[in-house]
Amino acid sequence: MADARPWFAEFACAGTSAVMAIICTNPVDVVKTRMQVQGQLGQGKVMYRGVFSGLHQIWMTEGLRGLQRGIGASCLWQFSNVSVRFGVYGAAKQYAQLDSSASPVLRYFSSLGIAAVSGALAAFASNPFFILKSRFQAASMPNSALHGSSTSGRPPSVVSAFLAIGKADGLAGYYRGISAFAPRVIVASAVQLSTYDTVKQQLMSRFVLSDGVFTHLSASLITGVAVVGTMQ
Repeated sequence: MADARPWFAEFACAGTSAVMAIICTNPVDVVKTRMQVQGQLGQGKVMYRGVFSGLHQIWMTEGLRGLQRGIGASCLWQFSNVSVRFGVYGAAKQYAQLDSSASPVLRYFSSLGIAAVSGALAAFASNPFFILKSRFQAASMPNSALHGSSTSGRPPSVVSAFLAIGKADGLAGYYRGISAFAPRVIVASAVQLSTYDTVKQQLMSRFVLSDGVFTHLSASLITGVAVVGTMQ
């Protein structure tokens, strides 16, 4: 019998997977962030009219560095958010020891509550890095105004920009917008984690599927639809 994984394995695996994912998707996230604040960046002008035109424009004017702007802060944001969400959820499920003989509905709502709590903790842990990530990505040029930028025109480091937020706004600066950020993370976590577990269990029990790649992929696709439907 294989040894049980240590308690921190769920945190490490989830966080590392999230970092690998954000490296691939960060360019799209940069465009999304700039489109959200482009009225301020362009002084009222529409600079980015769509995802693909935004990607092309950033590539032509800023190159790969522009497409991956804020990647360090994005990695910190994803690692802190996803590792806490999955790590706390997995540990709490083991501690709660949900009765396998209980009805699927009861198990679902129990998982829903645990996932919501893990989402709240993840929002608290990752909000400072979300703010940092957004500030880096909103910069349209290397010498754009950023808290902590140096007089030499070079963009600030992640550490200096992070410390500058605290210096300018205190502890409250790291949790600006938490009232809007936290509910989104809580709802997404509650639906995602509980739905995935429930769907996977139902697929395995009703269709006699093994706990393999096809089952995980099917459960993930159904869960993705549920999350999108809920978040819309």
